[in-house]
Amino acid sequence: MGVYRIKGWNEYQKLAKTFKPNVIFYSRDPHPLRKPPYGLKLIFYHQLDSYIFQDYANGATLVKTKIPIRGQDTSDVPILHDDIVNCIHTLIGKVHVSPIHAFWSL
Repeated sequence: MGVYRIKGWNEYQKLAKTFKPNVIFYSRDPHPLRKPPYGLKLIFYHQLDSYIFQDYANGATLVKTKIPIRGQDTSDVPILHDDIVNCIHTLIGKVHVSPIHAFWSL
């Protein structure tokens, strides 16, 4: 049982394509040291292992995935679900994509 923090986007894509997870979960997080102050965490599980990738904003996009930042509303992280899904489907393949908070509210 391991937790693997994957630093490179290409490596994360390769692992996801190899392990073919049923779901990739995401969390849109504040990242106060970036401008704008937003970040994204992607997580998938394979057997008992967790694979975590983190991205952060720089200007109008996230640095590694190039997912756009839509506006600068400080009440919520302006990284849209549809943009995350489109990125994952385009670069990794058709896999279910879900925000983490949906499962915490059960």
